[in-house]
Amino acid sequence: MGETPRGGDPEASQCAPPAGSAGPPTSALPTAVATDVGAWRVVLPVLRELSRRGVPYRVLLANPSARVAVDDGIPYETLAAASVDERAEAVLAAGPSALLLGTSVQGVVERELAVRARGRVPTLGILDAMLFVERRFGPGLAELPDVLACPDPSTVERLRAAGAPAARLHAAGNPTLEEIALLPRSAPPPVVADEPVDVLFVSSPVGAMRLRGAFFEIDEHEALADLYDVLDTLRAEAPAGFRVRVRLHPVQRDEGLLAPPPGLTVLPDDDPDRLRSCGQARVVVGLSSTLLGEARLLPRAAVAYLPGPFWQQERVFGPEYGVTLAPDRDTLRAAILAALLADPEPAPLAGHLGAAGRIADLLEGLAR
Repeated sequence: MGETPRGGDPEASQCAPPAGSAGPPTSALPTAVATDVGAWRVVLPVLRELSRRGVPYRVLLANPSARVAVDDGIPYETLAAASVDERAEAVLAAGPSALLLGTSVQGVVERELAVRARGRVPTLGILDAMLFVERRFGPGLAELPDVLACPDPSTVERLRAAGAPAARLHAAGNPTLEEIALLPRSAPPPVVADEPVDVLFVSSPVGAMRLRGAFFEIDEHEALADLYDVLDTLRAEAPAGFRVRVRLHPVQRDEGLLAPPPGLTVLPDDDPDRLRSCGQARVVVGLSSTLLGEARLLPRAAVAYLPGPFWQQERVFGPEYGVTLAPDRDTLRAAILAALLADPEPAPLAGHLGAAGRIADLLEGLAR
């Protein structure tokens, strides 16, 4: 599997075989493939479970996941070929015994592999979220893997309604949330007279999705402006005011911060540890980011601000996540006020505990 790349650009790192190439077949191993950051984060705990079991495996990552995986302690090789076709052929040429695949709404290598590997190598996909779930598998779900591990029963039912065979769907839980749930917990920072209340805004690339034909009422910039307005009405509940940290999605570029109203402090958040960033907040607000569900496990109050008819049709968080859904500014205000007045309830855990083990069992069964 080579050495773990450390620092710098993973595409320039030297592995054995070299990063950027899947290398020649050696022995047939279960092989994980991920492209999106969310895909890598949900695959990673399963790989750690395989390591605990002493099961060897191989990891092939395309960017952006290859960039963020540098410090995660798992050996990997970078898929640097220019085209999805070339990447898929490189993966299959390595002779995997089974494929563990991330998912995406984009045309990533995992989607191509789900088709090309059919009848040759068994495939197991892991969903990191239910957002746009039907779009992750192509028209008529033609790119559905042989087996799909879903994060919750709500997603299973949604895919069944879209025509996915029930036998291929497993409500395995979310291994990322399971891993977070097992970390030491801390109480949220209290609301005190001499410290501003910390609010983390987790951005999502909604504006870019608008360009691809999604009909959102507001984008991430307008959502942040609404958050400013709501916090301005809650000054009486925060004697020292509010500090808003704005955390961009890994695929977003820094375009500068929207200017806040007087008395509101706003600053960028670029902490490489996303959970530490959430842990500093009294409340985490965003749109469709999976980090909202992760924040609930710390536990922190988390609010998904999703106004407009589009979000009434496109479900983002099921009840298994404990994220408050705010379809308008009044609901957003009420949710933030509740977070200021009381610590959050514990997040639902039962469906996620054991997720990594269940998915590892599925993969080992396919690889036999």
